[in-house]
Amino acid sequence: MGTLTQDMTRLCSEITALRGARGTLVKDLAQDTRQTKKQVAGMMAGFRQAHADMAARTRAEQAKFVGDMAAGVAGMIEGFRHAHGEMAAKTKRDNLKFVTDMATEVSGLITGFHKARSHMAAKMTADNRAFVSNMANEVSGLLGRFHHARVTMGKTSKIDRNRFVKDLEKSVKGLRQDVAEDLAGARQAWSGLSPEVRKSREDAERKARMAAEQKARAQVELKAREEAERKAKAEAELRAKEEAERQKQELAKKKSKD
Repeated sequence: MGTLTQDMTRLCSEITALRGARGTLVKDLAQDTRQTKKQVAGMMAGFRQAHADMAARTRAEQAKFVGDMAAGVAGMIEGFRHAHGEMAAKTKRDNLKFVTDMATEVSGLITGFHKARSHMAAKMTADNRAFVSNMANEVSGLLGRFHHARVTMGKTSKIDRNRFVKDLEKSVKGLRQDVAEDLAGARQAWSGLSPEVRKSREDAERKARMAAEQKARAQVELKAREEAERKAKAEAELRAKEEAERQKQELAKKKSKD
């Protein structure tokens, strides 16, 4: 038998063996597939059963959780309601006590205020009466002093005026006597003078008379001016005193009001 025949024979044997192996493999695969399907079907049935069990267990747990939650919330609400009731009762008692204490305190304050007001009114009345009495005495004293000062100043002014008039009359009388003596002497000397000398003497006498009159007028004006200045000074001092007393009274009134 040649080599080709052997090779072909071996090849045919191998093909036959391979075909048998392939058939065996297909049978094995089909059997494995059937087993896998059974296993998968069993696994899916197990999954469905586990899912159903888990769903039932979850529903039961959820129902229990909801029940427990409802019971807890109900208990909490009941606790809140109880605490709220107790707090409302306590707040009511506290408010009632606060209002009572406040009313008592306000009543005491009002009573104390009335007492203090009555005491202050009595004290203020006494102070006002004392102030009015002191002010009346002071004003009466001031008026008395003003009257006395004015009377004294009037008497002094009258005495000064009389003295001034007497001095003025004496001065004018002396001046008139001097002028008369000068005129008499001039007339006596006039009779024995010539017309020129007489004219010059007349001019001199006229000038002397005018000078004497001017001097007398000047003295009178000076004394009148001095008297007017003295009166103005006295009146200014009196007004200053009155203004000082008025300011003193206003200050006393302001202090009494404060």
